[in-house]
Amino acid sequence: MATDGADVKVYTVGVDYAHAEARKSPALDGRVERDDLGKEKRFPVLLTAAEKLIARKVVLAFKQTVCGFDLLRANGKSYVCDVNGFSFVKNSQKYYDDCAQSFWRR
Repeated sequence: MATDGADVKVYTVGVDYAHAEARKSPALDGRVERDDLGKEKRFPVLLTAAEKLIARKVVLAFKQTVCGFDLLRANGKSYVCDVNGFSFVKNSQKYYDDCAQSFWRR
């Protein structure tokens, strides 16, 4: 599937919180962009209302409070291509602060 050039990684904590970040799709040129420490480069992404609804549906369908999944964006639509149970964002203090707040409210 030809995408818009980025893979979107979505991380949920319950049905009301989703954190998203993207990476350049290695399908474009076969290469993964890495930083000076060798970690994959990622950048923040705002989810559309439709993608937020998808996140909610993934949590409910898989009965996973904390999970991650991959979205591909193509031709103005978003497609779930992989779901990972109990997945966390790496190196994002905001994500961990948001998670703590989410669990605190329960």
